[in-house]
Amino acid sequence: MSLGRETSSIRTKETAGDNQRNSLSGFFDKFAGVDEQTIIDILTRRSCEQRREIAFEYERFAKKDLVSALKGALSGSLEALILGLMKSTAQYDASELKASMKGLGTDEETLIEIVCSRNNEELAEIKRVYRDMFKKDLEKDVAGDTSGNFAKLLLALVQTRRDEPSNVVDYEKIDEDARALYEAGVKRKGTDVVTWIEIMSQRSVPHLQKVFERYKSYSPYDMKESIRKEVKGDLEKSFLTLVECFENRQLYFASRLNEAMKSKGAKEKVVTRIIVSRCEVDLIKIRTEFKKHFKRSLYQTITEHTKGDYQKALLSLCGGDD
Repeated sequence: MSLGRETSSIRTKETAGDNQRNSLSGFFDKFAGVDEQTIIDILTRRSCEQRREIAFEYERFAKKDLVSALKGALSGSLEALILGLMKSTAQYDASELKASMKGLGTDEETLIEIVCSRNNEELAEIKRVYRDMFKKDLEKDVAGDTSGNFAKLLLALVQTRRDEPSNVVDYEKIDEDARALYEAGVKRKGTDVVTWIEIMSQRSVPHLQKVFERYKSYSPYDMKESIRKEVKGDLEKSFLTLVECFENRQLYFASRLNEAMKSKGAKEKVVTRIIVSRCEVDLIKIRTEFKKHFKRSLYQTITEHTKGDYQKALLSLCGGDD
């Protein structure tokens, strides 16, 4: 299993487990106040499985639920981050999707980021967990909260019909798909979005990478430029996210983090969502892409754009300065 501070960055040995669990019981002593630093030190430096064990031991020892205790003790962005860590990656993604479709408005940014960046395996697990947690089908909720071609694209992705990568390179199919994408978009007046959705939601990622390369021999524009010319709004953002993730998923997340921390403050919801959801998946690779493309480390950027205990928790998860 890779951890964002990945496995090598879990800095405290499991043999200290008993001491950790004992120290947890003192977190929320109403007379002692809240020891945020201990919470951060323990929970950001463990894997999801270890945090689950700690929660079990805490409940046995303190006779109360750790997540409820954390909710009562923390607030703001630190609370959101720590509570996120108490879920598995799929549970966290499912919760974020549910929250994005709750109430009157829809948080399309979150929907697009999660649905368009996860692979088949991740989406299948998110769907299963979503059903377990909320007793509803993710597909039905997405269909009820979105409309038009945007809904068609998201639903096609959630249905997880993407081909698995093959060892055989089908050059005829690559050419056929590249020509179909061109003829459905730039070549004609209006856009045959259904064809774009079919190809981008069903073909394997290695196949699509070759398709986009071949596409340039038909179109005067590359695939991303074509998307910007042909479609607008949430559909444009979704197709662009897909193409960016097909090309380099870790660079996509690095770019999202850079964008979220461009101004004096930070878009803390976006930063939290990416760091928490990727910390046990590919955060070290995201850190590498961040440094390569933005000429400064993710660690330094977090230091400049966040503050307080929230900053400490993010830096601990980040795992080091590059």
